[in-house]
Amino acid sequence: MLAKLKNTYLHFGYNLPLLIAFFLPFGINYAIFIIVWLVCFFAFDDLKSGIKKVFQNKWTYVLFSFFLLHVIGYFFSFNKTIALNSIEIKLCFLAFPILIFSSRYNEIQIKKIVISFVSGCLLATAICLFTAFYNYIFKGVNAFFYGDYNLFMHPSYFGMYLVFAQFLVILLYPTWLAHLSNFRIKIGFISLLILTSIFLCSSKMGLISAFLLIPSTLFVVLYNHGFRKVILGSILIFFMGVFVAYKIAPRPFERIIVAFRVTSSIEKIDKTDAESTAVRILIWKESSKLIKSHFLFGSSPGDTQDQLNQAYEKEGLTGALIKKLNAHNQFLQTFIGTGIVGFILLLLMTLGALIYGFVKRNYILVLFSVLMIFNFLVESMLQAQAGFIFFVFFFCILTHYNFHKLNKTS
Repeated sequence: MLAKLKNTYLHFGYNLPLLIAFFLPFGINYAIFIIVWLVCFFAFDDLKSGIKKVFQNKWTYVLFSFFLLHVIGYFFSFNKTIALNSIEIKLCFLAFPILIFSSRYNEIQIKKIVISFVSGCLLATAICLFTAFYNYIFKGVNAFFYGDYNLFMHPSYFGMYLVFAQFLVILLYPTWLAHLSNFRIKIGFISLLILTSIFLCSSKMGLISAFLLIPSTLFVVLYNHGFRKVILGSILIFFMGVFVAYKIAPRPFERIIVAFRVTSSIEKIDKTDAESTAVRILIWKESSKLIKSHFLFGSSPGDTQDQLNQAYEKEGLTGALIKKLNAHNQFLQTFIGTGIVGFILLLLMTLGALIYGFVKRNYILVLFSVLMIFNFLVESMLQAQAGFIFFVFFFCILTHYNFHKLNKTS
């Protein structure tokens, strides 16, 4: 019986990360998948060889150190409950390196994991679109915008997932799906669904990152494949699409316009303001002050939110205090809680991974790192499941497997 279970795991164990990838856009609790994966790994895998591979990967030490920093922080926190929760949140920095860095998936298995993520994004998009149409037709409710459109998680996270999915479609699908009939039409339809959903999510950073990174990626791909005459037409189509979208549905663009207006008049921001961009700027100012007073060791992960709340109350930031908002910037959040060491580790996992991606010509990792840096600048994404699971899971996958060279490493 055990031999049969072991054989099943060794041949089909990749379905566990495949399921995690597929269900990521639905925001479910992934604990059961991770626990089953860990149990199977320790029960059936070659532990000696697997653990050796884990510690041969230099990124293991960065991820483990980040987790260990939060464990140490527990003993210096006054708020033990939040400190313990912080450790629980960061457990994936311990689990995923062990599970993924020890893996030996072949080319087909890795492709299935990646495709399952894109497929999950498409299914979540289809459900959101269908529900929005249903509400509009039968209930007279316009649910094609922001929180009303997103059924499974906050628009910022779903928008980030969709932008990353589009990177995968642009860079990998033309090669991976070339055997299908009319594959260009199918890729175009997939892209249309993803881009439409990004627009309807109306996350400001989602729209900005999509506007800056997706066209740039597409133009580079077209240029490298010799389709240089197509680039001009693509640029024209892109701007025409943006213009038409603005005329048909201006609300997502208005969110960005409001954000730029706020940032251009920082000194006039009302401290009681609850508008997302305005309150972020006020929070970032207070976060910077806290960093200066806890530069070396931080205030501990467990006490970070209490420190922020005290700062809000002292400065009269009632909008931020009522909602008990975090730093809304992962770099600041980490610096406040873990000091300069935690900040450096986070830089290694973002800017360091970006440089590593260029060196290794792992361009999916490069785009992933840029996307995460963009989002970390405006959200404390490692404080929420939708953020830390996505980040650590794909960070480990992308640093362990170079999707551009799968046929050479399988």
